[in-house]
Amino acid sequence: MAKEVKGVKWKALEFEGSILDKDLDGLIGIEECINYNLSSISKKQVRKRKVDSKPSEATRKKTKTTKQLQKKRSTDSFVLSKNGSTSDVTVFNSDSGQSTATDNLMLAWNSFGLPNSILQAISELGFYKPTTIQELTLPSAILGRRDILGAAETGSGKTLAFGLPILTGILKTKQLHCDQVDSKPLYSLILTPTRELAVQIKNHLTAAAKYTGIQVAVILGGMAAVKQERILSKHPEIVVATPGRLWELIQEGNSHLSNIENIRFLAIDETDRMLEKGHFKELHDLLERLNLDASKCKERQNFVFSATLTLTHELPKHLAIKKKMKSMKGKKILEMTPKQKLQKVIDVLGITNPKVVDITQKTGTAESLSESRITCSIDEKDYYLYYFLQRHPGRTLIFCNSIGCVKRLTTLLGLLDCHALALHASMQQRQRLKNLERFRDNENAILIATDVASRGLDIPCVEHVLHYQTPRTSESYIHRSGRTARASREGLTVLLVEPSELKNYLKLCRNLGRSEDLPSFPVQADFFNAVKQRVNLARELDKVELSVRKTQSESGWLQKAAEEMDIIIDDNISMKFDSHDTQKHKKLAQLKRKQLSQLLAKPIFPKGFSGKFPITTDIQGNAVNIMSHTTENAIDVLKNSTNNTTRTVRKKAKWLFRSKVKK
Repeated sequence: MAKEVKGVKWKALEFEGSILDKDLDGLIGIEECINYNLSSISKKQVRKRKVDSKPSEATRKKTKTTKQLQKKRSTDSFVLSKNGSTSDVTVFNSDSGQSTATDNLMLAWNSFGLPNSILQAISELGFYKPTTIQELTLPSAILGRRDILGAAETGSGKTLAFGLPILTGILKTKQLHCDQVDSKPLYSLILTPTRELAVQIKNHLTAAAKYTGIQVAVILGGMAAVKQERILSKHPEIVVATPGRLWELIQEGNSHLSNIENIRFLAIDETDRMLEKGHFKELHDLLERLNLDASKCKERQNFVFSATLTLTHELPKHLAIKKKMKSMKGKKILEMTPKQKLQKVIDVLGITNPKVVDITQKTGTAESLSESRITCSIDEKDYYLYYFLQRHPGRTLIFCNSIGCVKRLTTLLGLLDCHALALHASMQQRQRLKNLERFRDNENAILIATDVASRGLDIPCVEHVLHYQTPRTSESYIHRSGRTARASREGLTVLLVEPSELKNYLKLCRNLGRSEDLPSFPVQADFFNAVKQRVNLARELDKVELSVRKTQSESGWLQKAAEEMDIIIDDNISMKFDSHDTQKHKKLAQLKRKQLSQLLAKPIFPKGFSGKFPITTDIQGNAVNIMSHTTENAIDVLKNSTNNTTRTVRKKAKWLFRSKVKK
């Protein structure tokens, strides 16, 4: 029966069966609008409304209250579509809760027992659906309160997998001890191997705890200890820290950390290697302190997450020889299996009720990651590196095994106008964080780093990871490569392998179960001479400028020492530091810098068609497309090269087969 309300007709909807039989508290009925009777308003009436007198204070308060009530009712209503149409449907509902489009997206989180304050925060962050590792760990961690050992690929959402149970557990604990609201003990400790990862986890947890009132603090080296003591004086419930600085503050008797053995939650992120014997002495000292009281240890909930938690690798040569000598004496020592590695972690942390979740691929890397290599001599690495950066621009992360290598490459690429940023352990923490921010902000930025940037860092849209030096372990390779191809995005990792690194490369392939050699990344020979010319000139310029800087440094040191001792330097000694050779080197540096600037002003890769045939071979004999433009997508180039090589091999196989058949 149609019902008319203020010129609008409504009709009660009929359903097969009874939709109202379901438990829908406060639902009265559902009606559909079938007719609109909108009245027109003249311009005079509109103008008259605008010039009406200002309402009184009581009227404004009443209007504000009415608007708030209408806003609340609007959030309580929702729209249904009938047979896929978009007809307007009004639902009369009481104040029983919200049911909006966002709520529908957040339904996947409802089975985990998360408080509304946390659900609101993660919905604002855009996390409408849990990742695989979160789906598999959150029910056991929150509802079953079990200890979690999680192995998942990089970029899979491990931070929230342990962060959400910790936040939920703290809220529940506070509700149980509501009489101690004024006291804010330390509930949780989260340990990370690098400072940058600690800052990142702190930011993630702070965002997730936005509406909970839970405070999160970060404690790490490289920053003023006084400032961090001031942060701890505010009694944060969660502390994210690196082991060294944390242990230092504990030994100094910091009041907030004095009862650290009473914590209810312990998380160790990307630290499976840290738990091995001989690594991070402060971490082992800290764990001994945490496990002194067996009863408190049992009450604590533990989380251990890493991309390489179940990955084992061959021992270094010196340890392998040592173990071989022991086995010759009658003590047979076997290689550690993934199960033994997990058991060792369980024993070290004193875990009694573990749940192991391993969703890592057999390869150890993400499915969306493209892997390749470039085999070259040690002198040619700079050529291939510069070629790649110029041919395939994009946010690129270059890994080295030593700080000296990072500094040399940063200087060399700076001379080549690549504006590379550096990141290593000897830098001040403020500069490290600043370089990371710059790298994130520029879509074509280049970051040269040691392994301090390999674990856990979530840098968005890193397109390429280049291993300038082959990583020493398979874990390092996985963590380095994990900076790209995150959250189902495509990414590329390229190994630059010289002859002396071949053993490490083969060991890496064995540990990761690679049955075939990694595909070779294509490099076009047509442009390689221009690349060599620029790099060689930059090397010469770097060498000359280093000589000038060294002479100036010695001269400055001598002058400063003479001034402090109040003596006069002999003219012969002074002339030595301002000799003809020094002036010659300065002029040579200016000349070479001018030559290099002229070369860099010319493009290496001309636009347009670059040859007679679209398919040719590169330096290493791979088939490549020479429709050359200034830039190309590196992943597409690798895939096309692989497909062309496969087709070429198949054609050769068919030709050989036919020739044998004819014979």
